Amino acid sequence: MQRRHRLTASKQFSQIHREGLSIANRFLVVRVLSNGLDYSRFGFLVSKRIGNAVVRNRVKRRLREVVRLTPVKPGWDAVLIARRDINRANFQELQQATENLLRRSHLVADEELAVSAAPATESTG
Repeated sequence: MQRRHRLTASKQFSQIHREGLSIANRFLVVRVLSNGLDYSRFGFLVSKRIGNAVVRNRVKRRLREVVRLTPVKPGWDAVLIARRDINRANFQELQQATENLLRRSHLVADEELAVSAAPATESTG
């Protein structure tokens, strides 16, 4: 994930926490706020309740990879906050949960929704 796509400053996290829309599921909470830029930025919060440094860093790496693989609309800031159950999720479950939250917050790019909603067709020939 490129540096410009990351939220790093405490001020940015605080503003999103104060003003952003919050949506949650079993593994994550996502807070989103429009940023007025031509790209989206993401931050990740994994508290010490989740586990030691090794576990927390693994969770953040997995979340960054899921976000990297998901086409996201430009112009949004999002903070993904890990919940305790995230340790029990395998990568596929984490990917589904994250994509579901991003869809519910309307951050997934429209092309991806059209592709995933289209029925699979088989060619006979």
